[in-house]
Amino acid sequence: MTNKQQWQAEQAQFNDTSRYNDIMDVPRHISRAHLPMTKQDRAGQFAPFAALTGYRELLDKAAQRYANKRYPTGKEVQAIFAFFRGLPMDETVTLELTYFNGESGYYDHYRGTLSRINWAQQVACFVDGLLIPLRSIRDVSREEEPHGK
Repeated sequence: MTNKQQWQAEQAQFNDTSRYNDIMDVPRHISRAHLPMTKQDRAGQFAPFAALTGYRELLDKAAQRYANKRYPTGKEVQAIFAFFRGLPMDETVTLELTYFNGESGYYDHYRGTLSRINWAQQVACFVDGLLIPLRSIRDVSREEEPHGK
């Protein structure tokens, strides 16, 4: 699986839930007009997915890889986006950052020269070819050029 495919899968499955904080603790609605559905009937609704052999194992494997990921709040995502928007793209920018590596399932530290930001895909592209989803970045700072250069 490529970084791009992994990033797309992550965005589809593990998106930011901070915009639902106002309804997270609301009690479940219980209908007065309908009896609760039995577990067998509820399970029957999802029977067509049983044909996807290996799907459950794939989900379990992805869940294990993402067990160590701490999902950023909306405010943290906005701060990361604001940092990247403020970078001058007409000069060489070296960054030091900590990001979640979906392949290893852990946070990695990285130091590299930024090539460009793909805002459509929300990915930071580096000169060495590494692509890092902006939402996977936990911490980032710009390495200052030594004086006299």
